[in-house]
Amino acid sequence: MMIVGLVLAVLVAAGIVLGIVALVRRQRFISSVRKRGWTFVNTPGWDSVARLGNPPFGIGFNRKPDDQVIGVTMSGRPFQVIEYKSDHWSGWVGMVQLSRRLPELWITSGSATTRYGVSAHVVPAPAQLGAGWQIGARDTAYAQTVVTPEVCAQLTGFAAGQAGVNLSVDCDQLIVLDPPRKDVDKLAAWLDQLASVAARIDAAPLDQWIQPEPPDRLTFYQHPDWYWVGVEDSLLEVTPVNRGGHGHSTSDVIRGRDGDGPPFVAFTHHWKTTRTETSTDSEGRTTTRTVTENHSEPILGFQLPVRMPDLQVGRKGFGSGISFESEAFNKRFAVNARDTKFAYDVIHPRQMEYLMTAGAYTFRIEADWVWFSPGEHSQPAIAASSAFLYGFLGRIPRFVWRNLGLPDAPYAAPESAPAL
Repeated sequence: MMIVGLVLAVLVAAGIVLGIVALVRRQRFISSVRKRGWTFVNTPGWDSVARLGNPPFGIGFNRKPDDQVIGVTMSGRPFQVIEYKSDHWSGWVGMVQLSRRLPELWITSGSATTRYGVSAHVVPAPAQLGAGWQIGARDTAYAQTVVTPEVCAQLTGFAAGQAGVNLSVDCDQLIVLDPPRKDVDKLAAWLDQLASVAARIDAAPLDQWIQPEPPDRLTFYQHPDWYWVGVEDSLLEVTPVNRGGHGHSTSDVIRGRDGDGPPFVAFTHHWKTTRTETSTDSEGRTTTRTVTENHSEPILGFQLPVRMPDLQVGRKGFGSGISFESEAFNKRFAVNARDTKFAYDVIHPRQMEYLMTAGAYTFRIEADWVWFSPGEHSQPAIAASSAFLYGFLGRIPRFVWRNLGLPDAPYAAPESAPAL
């Protein structure tokens, strides 16, 4: 016991010493930052990253900016170095400001890997960059215009002495992961080099690609019209949440739409249930205790431009459902509706083909809302349901929409499924 106690005492003492050392180093770092005329922010607000929408920003619901250093480079270009944490990435990011708001662009070299969630395609890298460089963009012409020979020269100089470079253009910021932030002198030189890359990009003829001013709110990658709400408990009164239990609340509320698709609301619903448990021990003594359990469910709904008859579509086993002319469809899906004719009008042969190809989505139309059972509350789940629903609504014949009181179909029909 004495040995165990001694070991514990040593571990506690070591922990205290390490904590003191970390605190001293932090204070020295903050002091060195301020001596350079820079500003250190211990708890930056969301506005520090709100304009940024490309990975590692713009992904997931849990996003946390932490320690931040802001200032200007030797050439007078504003910069920030910030610690950032999310569900899919954690680390430090350095960035300098560009003169224009530009589309996303990704440039990596060496050991750097593609960031989580990036959907841009690979663009051929200029020969001036040499081997080991990769460029990603959604517009090849834009990428080729950005990466001029002058930019290539600055990039190779910037990459010298580094195992890899992970650089991107995000709005009006030139961003690089993993800056050398522990040594302020090295960080200053690194930022000056990054500013030189930014200056060459500013000199490129890129005005035709200038992007609109982003909204002043947390955004989502590749979904410019989505936005973060956070908590909106009034939704509990108007959405089909579980009504049992107590302590109902919402979290991670997201609103938005994709293009001209229907607007949606998505969130996690939390509630509690309480029960009493009674037990008797071997001596006949009875004990009663109260047990509280926490529950949650994902809620995802899309608002339609008109009220529609109720319709429910799900996997087989969800219910016996209406019988359609396709036996293959009947084996996989159950469709329920009070208005059978409406179901036949909406679930026509082309719609059946689409449903069988798209996968086993479970959803129901109630009045002017479509409610999904996504299984989880996540950015990919919302995006997939949104894309699926747009395809489903686009395949509803024009005469159905007109019968519901609209002058025409509100959603574009796919080329393979012309509106009737």
